Amino acid sequence: MRFWWMIPLVIVVVAGVTLLGWWRARRAGQSTGRKGWVANSGFVRGLPKYQALVRRTRAALAMAFVCFLVAVIATSVSAAAPVDTYVKHDKSLSRDIVICLDASGSMLPYDSEIGDSFKQIISHFEGERISLQLWNTYSMTMFPLTDDYEMADDVLTDMADKIDRGLAYGSSLNGDEDELERYLTPTFPKEDEKRASLVGDGLASCVLGFDHTDKQRSRTVLLATDNEVYGHGIYTLPQAIEFAKSQNVTVTALYPGSVTNLSADGMQLRDQVRATGGEFYDASSPSAVDGVVKQIEAEQKEELDSKGKLIETDRPLGAFGWTLFGVVSLLGLLAFGRL
Repeated sequence: MRFWWMIPLVIVVVAGVTLLGWWRARRAGQSTGRKGWVANSGFVRGLPKYQALVRRTRAALAMAFVCFLVAVIATSVSAAAPVDTYVKHDKSLSRDIVICLDASGSMLPYDSEIGDSFKQIISHFEGERISLQLWNTYSMTMFPLTDDYEMADDVLTDMADKIDRGLAYGSSLNGDEDELERYLTPTFPKEDEKRASLVGDGLASCVLGFDHTDKQRSRTVLLATDNEVYGHGIYTLPQAIEFAKSQNVTVTALYPGSVTNLSADGMQLRDQVRATGGEFYDASSPSAVDGVVKQIEAEQKEELDSKGKLIETDRPLGAFGWTLFGVVSLLGLLAFGRL
């Protein structure tokens, strides 16, 4: 209540006015000093009709008194200006995550699964910012860092659907009319270039996707790749890893294959990402998603501007509704009882 003292004040005033009115009416009746008598009318009190009228009048008076009390109390509450009060914490979680997906042909089936899994992960986020980048020879930002989870879910769903449809129809990514080809065109090399799956360049572009580099934030890259590079890029994987470390970025890898029988490329990827404090998972393993979720949740989470603010919102409609109910019911009962 914004003005709680109005409740007793209104009740006292109404009670005083009511008593004063009753007292004046009583004195006015006594001042006349006249009483009328009707002979042979005593039997009327025993008539069923008379008794029914008395009962109706008494019931109407009792209910009218209750409605009067409801109206008075509700009016006092309305006068006190009822409010909802809560503490609002304007906080932003300083945890950023970039989903960094290799869009080469060998990785597309895993990209679809990872996209579906990440939709489940972000459903539990509150304040974290996420971004999605696809890369092959070139990098394509699907959406920058954002906490618009509905939009992120739509983009991930659309990506998974396009990949699934493209693979289901046996797309070779060479047809001019192929939907998946059109979708991934920005990541393709030019016709005179023979480069693909440039892991170092892809990872470096994902590291560059983080903003607010002057602030203390938790930054994680979720890198899905088989680390099979064709051609030469600007960054090698070790160079990109060093760049990530210089930016305080943790890199976690999802590898398309068994982590117990790794190729040379797989071992290099495992050792490099662990150097950043990240983990190395089998992308096809059901436990990989749980592992990624636990790692993300374990990342440092700082609250910015955590000082709470007291927020008050007026809520007059409830008390006003009871006031209206009490007044209307009172008038209706008075009419019903012919008082």
